[in-house]
Amino acid sequence: MTVRVGDSIYQFSYICDTKLPRLAWCAVLRENDDEVAVHHGRWIEVTKSSFVEGAWSGSFSEMGFPYAITFTGSGAILTPEGLLFATPTHSVEPLYMLRVKESLYCSNSLALILASADDDINCSYFYYDLDITSMAFGLKRSISQIPTRNRNWVNIHYYCNFNVARDLSLNVLQKREVRPFSGYSDYVSFLADQVLSTIKNGTDPQRFVTYVPLSTISTGYDSAATSVIAKRAGCKEFITFSKSEDGSHDSGKVVGQILGIEVTEVDPATYHSRDDLPEAEFVATGGGGGSVIFTSLEDHLRGKILLTGNYGGEAWERANNKGGADMVTWDSAGADMFYFRTRVGFLHLPVPSIGYSNYASVQRISNSEEMRAWSLDRDEYDRPIPRRIVEDAGVARELFGQTKKAAARSLRYCNPVSNSDPHLCKVMAATSYLNFRKYAEQKRLYASSLERLVFTLMHNLYRFNARMIRSKKLGALAQQIGIALPMTPWIAIRFRKRRTPHRLLFHWGMKQIRRQHIAEPAPNAYGEPAVAGKNRQGH
Repeated sequence: MTVRVGDSIYQFSYICDTKLPRLAWCAVLRENDDEVAVHHGRWIEVTKSSFVEGAWSGSFSEMGFPYAITFTGSGAILTPEGLLFATPTHSVEPLYMLRVKESLYCSNSLALILASADDDINCSYFYYDLDITSMAFGLKRSISQIPTRNRNWVNIHYYCNFNVARDLSLNVLQKREVRPFSGYSDYVSFLADQVLSTIKNGTDPQRFVTYVPLSTISTGYDSAATSVIAKRAGCKEFITFSKSEDGSHDSGKVVGQILGIEVTEVDPATYHSRDDLPEAEFVATGGGGGSVIFTSLEDHLRGKILLTGNYGGEAWERANNKGGADMVTWDSAGADMFYFRTRVGFLHLPVPSIGYSNYASVQRISNSEEMRAWSLDRDEYDRPIPRRIVEDAGVARELFGQTKKAAARSLRYCNPVSNSDPHLCKVMAATSYLNFRKYAEQKRLYASSLERLVFTLMHNLYRFNARMIRSKKLGALAQQIGIALPMTPWIAIRFRKRRTPHRLLFHWGMKQIRRQHIAEPAPNAYGEPAVAGKNRQGH
């Protein structure tokens, strides 16, 4: 069913494909054609003028997600100028766009957009994971295009809206600006209001699918503060991982008891006993794959808004903060959950990402005189804002935020400084490791000795360049003579990591999940088969 809306130059044709992941979608436009074919999973919210997977800080019925301060998810809405697509207001997940002759594909899933265009990744290109995770350096530094098997280019869009006109021209628009914060109370009230409004949106009874909040909690700063905010917003379900990746205790149960919440504790290493290649859909994102630990919570996550402390280090670290106004995250925590999230059916809201675009304002609060009492006065892992949130809720200082821990078992490190990667046999399930090793043995990492030599040279230059930038002596000298050193190396980002079998994890993962994302042929709007699965318009 197609419906024209107002003066829009487009109209939607919805094709609900029950074989697709619940929250995946791909929109197909053709030059000078007014119909937009939208292939989507069965949990996508569709109306006459919009489609969306996600929740936002605003009225659900008004469908104002592109303009919301907080939006976790993705979607598009018809406008008089064309079709307006919206990414989340965090940089954990992008939207992808692919132009093939007179057709334009846009999707929240790289696997789906490639399958829809009868294309695939280029198996001889070894920089996919490095290109995709380059967003850690910020919007201006990130790689915005990746190549395909058919010599096309997929454009990657983070933290923006973009309008597509009838001739398929693109106009990229900035997200709504976040106002400066006057102080701690103003900022925390802002966070609380945004979380509450987003949760209300997710539970709106007008929805086809509703989402209730579920928060992570640990002995760290960020998830503990997130849980305090979540509880005040009505969250009643909390989960914690029993130990960190080094085996030390990291359960948030004691903190939870003091906060008066019931916490479900799970073992993060559960996936090691699985034989269904659980890591594949996580590394297929290009991210580190450490979120595979959430597979043990699959039944808990369906139909939830997962509130996490991702972005906490960048938003809340007081000293030696590696974040930045350009949505710099330094790592890609949480960015590897997309395929798992859309298949299972849940939303992901990194609470510290809310308002993070006004990075300078949050940093001023962290280093302000009013926050001095909640500072540990150390150079690392000192976060006065979350400490005050948690201590004001009644948790003693020594019970949280003492040492930095992480439960995630990353298969590769996305931090741009790290050169080495984990031993895969230690972080992968046995069956997965054997399957991947067999796959990797059939691939060549270099086409020739010359390519190996050139890459090695560029990699060493990158490392040298990075050491120069981080040199305190060089920095002091540059300051004396009035020269500003760049924040990142001059050498291309793709050369920051050694070319090891870890570069093939993305290819292996994409191969495993491709079948989940193969949509049926394009709809009747283009003279082809009418529907795939059940055609659903509205609710």
